[in-house]
Amino acid sequence: MKDFRHQRIIDHLIKEHLRGGKRITLRVSGKSMYPLIRKGDPVHIENCDPRTLSIGDIITFKRDGFYVTHRVLCVVKKDHTIKLITKGDNEITIDPLVSPHQVLGKVVDLGRADHIIHLERPFWRFINRLLGMIFLMEAVSILLYRFAAGKLIPLRTFVHITFKPSHFYRRLRKRGLNFATRIIA
Repeated sequence: MKDFRHQRIIDHLIKEHLRGGKRITLRVSGKSMYPLIRKGDPVHIENCDPRTLSIGDIITFKRDGFYVTHRVLCVVKKDHTIKLITKGDNEITIDPLVSPHQVLGKVVDLGRADHIIHLERPFWRFINRLLGMIFLMEAVSILLYRFAAGKLIPLRTFVHITFKPSHFYRRLRKRGLNFATRIIA
């Protein structure tokens, strides 16, 4: 219980720091945003209004006690409420819906050993928006594939089959990630 209380205090201090117009820097520990954000890269986060987020923006939010940095694929606005659909660039599935109160902030810069990538510059805004659209189409095509496979294959058989992309899909994804890696490096 003590650790939980300390974590709540730290979360509160981080949010107050961001609301004061300051940035925070967190170091990424996973590979879900590879190749754009690599394990160990520092990301600089600024406070943002979730209503101003758009496709392709990279945000940090809190889920199950962990900070997660993923790309926004879609902003769902319904009855004065907002939900965000997010996904890691290196993930196949989308995340559960993100509420505005979970959003910590927007990633504006990320560090590398020898330089800083400013994601708010026009070039990177264009690249991130393009990648957001590509990953949204990828997520929709995977959902359609799963739906079609569920309709064509008996349900009890489909439950035991894990989704495995076709050879063509794997090659396309690999080439896309290689292209993105060449742009970033």
